[in-house]
Amino acid sequence: MLSTFVAIRVRTMAATFYNLNSEAGLKKLNEYLVTRSYITGYQASKDDITVYVAISFVPSSEYTNVSRWYFHIDALLRISGVSGDGKGVTVEGFAPVAEEAPEAPATNDAKADAEEDDDDDVDLFGEETEEEK
Repeated sequence: MLSTFVAIRVRTMAATFYNLNSEAGLKKLNEYLVTRSYITGYQASKDDITVYVAISFVPSSEYTNVSRWYFHIDALLRISGVSGDGKGVTVEGFAPVAEEAPEAPATNDAKADAEEDDDDDVDLFGEETEEEK
């Protein structure tokens, strides 16, 4: 089985991280997070998502700060709690996080639209409709 080595470099305004899936990369990130809760700024941002995605496995508890940060970002992503724009972290070898979701294709079926707008059968208050009486 042929294994491939991918060097990953993350650049922020304050630091550069290389290969976050290696011991040396995690050690540097761990040292960086000693005095920080997030990669940049005072709230979770796109920078945190970029670094989170660059780490391909759950960090061991040996890297206390990385582990704390990783599980915090994971929890925020599960509840969609990341709102900051970030400073522009770059991870080489990864595509950037998409800005917008693609739009749904427009439908020209007027009959389907009319059926969706028909809310006469909705019983909001548990009352009988005129037709049921």
